[in-house]
Formats: sequence, C-alpha cells, structure tokens
Amino acid sequence: MSTTETSRHRTRRQTKVDLRLATHPETHRSVLAVGDQAFLDAIARLLTDHKVLAARNVAHAERRVVEDRVDLVVFDSSFATVAGVSEGGMLLDANPELPLVLMADKQDTTVLRAALRSGFVDVVDSPVDRAKVDGMLGLVRYREERALLKEAKPKPGKIITVFSPKGGAGKTMTSANVALQLAMWGDPSRVVIVDADLQFGDVCITMGVDPIHTIVEAADLDQLDFDLLDSLLSTHESGLRILAAPMEPSLADAVSTQTMVRVLGMLKHMFDYVVIDTAPFLDEPVLSILERSDEVLLVAEMDLPCVRNCKLALDTLKLLEFPVDKVRLVLNRYNSKARLDTRELERALELDVQAAVASNRLVPRAVNEGEPVVSLYPRSRVAKDLRAVARLVLDEEDSQELAEDEGRRRWWAWRA
Repeated sequence: MSTTETSRHRTRRQTKVDLRLATHPETHRSVLAVGDQAFLDAIARLLTDHKVLAARNVAHAERRVVEDRVDLVVFDSSFATVAGVSEGGMLLDANPELPLVLMADKQDTTVLRAALRSGFVDVVDSPVDRAKVDGMLGLVRYREERALLKEAKPKPGKIITVFSPKGGAGKTMTSANVALQLAMWGDPSRVVIVDADLQFGDVCITMGVDPIHTIVEAADLDQLDFDLLDSLLSTHESGLRILAAPMEPSLADAVSTQTMVRVLGMLKHMFDYVVIDTAPFLDEPVLSILERSDEVLLVAEMDLPCVRNCKLALDTLKLLEFPVDKVRLVLNRYNSKARLDTRELERALELDVQAAVASNRLVPRAVNEGEPVVSLYPRSRVAKDLRAVARLVLDEEDSQELAEDEGRRRWWAWRA
C-alpha cells in the first residue's frame, strides 16, 4: 500500500488530528533513561537530536518526571525483574499517562506480564539501538494520536465477524483482506483484526506479523484496561492493529468467553472497525461473538459439504433467534465450471449471494508471501472481488466519503 493512497483516503477527523499533532514534532522529544552509566551513555549517543535526561534509580527518575517535561521513560535490563518493573511502575503515580518501556536481555513471560500489569507499554530486547529507539518514539506519537482520536470519536465502532462452518473455505483470507482494505480506505490505526480461532489461528501468518503478545494475556480481567489491551496488539506494516491468537492450541482454554466478550466491548470503543476471524464451529465463544456482531460475513464455497454445513449453521442460529438479516453471504473460490449453481445455493441457504470471490492462483501465492492480495496484487481480479466484500461492511459515512473520493479521481482522469 503506497503512502499516497493511504493519505488520500484518510478521514476528515484524522486530518484534524494530524494538524494538532503537528505542534508536537518528533524532534522535540524528552527521553528519560534509567539505568547504569553505560546504558545512559548509549541512549545519549543514539538520541543526539532529542533531549535526553538521565537517572540512575527510580527515586531520581521520579524527581525528573516531576521537575521536567518527559515524553518517554526507558529502563535498562537491570529492571527486568518482577520487583524491578513494580518499582518502575511507581513513576505513573507522578504522571499516569507517561509511556514506560523496559529493555530486557531475554523475553521472560513472568516479567512480561508483571511489566504490563505495572503499566509498561512495551518490553524491547536488548541491546538498544537507533531502530528500537525510533520505534519507542513512534509509540509515543501513536499514544498521543489515540488520545486525540478518542476525544473526536463520536460513536462506537462496528464489529464485523467472518465465519464459515467448514475449515479451508477461505475465512482467514477473507478476514485479512477485508481488514486491510478497510485500513487502506481510511486510517489504518482505526482498524483492528482479532484472531478468535483460539486453537489454530492463522491471521498473523497470513499478514506476515510476528506477535509478541496474544489474547491469552488479556485473560486477567481484574487488570485489563484500555492501555493494557492496546499494549497487547501487534501492528502490521500498514498501521493496522492485530490481536493475535494463542501461540499453542493448549492455551485456548485460558481464554474464556467472558474474556472474549470483555475484549470485544473494549475494542469497539477503541476502533472504528473490529474484524474478527473465528473458528469453524459454533461453540460458546463463537456464538457470543456472533451475538455482538454488527455484520456477519458467511463464507461459503461451491461444494456440497460446505453448503450443507452453512445450512446447518444458519438453522442453528435461527433456533437461537439470531437476526439472520445481519448475515452477508460471500461466495469464495467462485468458478463457473463448478456443477453447483449459484441459484441452487441461494435457495438452499435462503440467502442471496452479496459478493463472490473468483478462484485465483494469486491467493495461495499471497498467503505464502505473508501479505494479503489487496496490497500485494491490488490490480488483480481477486483483489477487486475482495474490495467488493469490504464494501459490504463499510459504514454509511465512510462509504459516502469513498464514493466522493472515487468520483473526484474519475473526474481528474477524464480531464487528463
């Protein structure tokens, strides 16, 4: 996705936020480094274009936070213990919005969880270098932007669930492409995709993202708040956010239905679009997700086993008094040579096909590349089909803005 395309499709609200953020340029950051002298010297060498403050311990750091403007605090690896992060978190008493980052020699799960609970926004592998520090500074700007967007956000976001009762129907591919296309049409940081296939989720693989945190770490409901949840999200290169599935199937049981419901409720207030990739069966977590969805994309293939499973799933939902008018039937791997007629499928499911994605060899190629089709092959027929699927779930305001933007581009193309 090009920078030009992203900026062209930004929402009016995001443009206003960008103008407000322009008064806080990256070249005027104040970074407080806490640790031994070697670490303090390393930070100072890396950040010659920023103001660097130094503290040897938390007590000294607390005085710095009270007396000086501090945009970011970075602790060296000597604080990478449960006691160390607990002590470091005391700085939030002086400034609750202060971003705290911990350097660690190794990724210890116990320390990671303790850091998140103490209010740290990130844990970064040692040693420190300029790329890592730039990432930390980018996080500061992101948090400022999120704070301004929360002020401007007029209504809760839309929950879009992608579901299919048959594995291999293209559910994850559809989820990833729809989420990324929504991000490409607007502000990427306002879209999140949740991998709710808790045993065998593939969203991160499909999008080429290596997550540090997963939804398992949200299971402690007593500690879960907006900042903690935000810190658990991975970021795609486009700016799209991702809540990853557990790393191992055995960890799926750690994510209760209550956790899933709480997480979705919070994400709805943090993002404009929440796209959810689900497991291929109707268990309690999936039913809870469907109940809270504003739109459901039911992905079906042109084969009898898939049609049968979709029919059974729809019948079950009707028995549970689920509003079937939320369901949008999406036909995947559409092939004119298939013996099953589209009209027969519609009659069997009592739903009209609202979008169809053609069978195309570019899809498995894109999956293996770890990049969705809509960005890797944007001019392909299958990318066009997937954009049509994404249009089904656009809210009215964004749909109108997109139509106006496309109309202007067609006008300029005609003038040229």
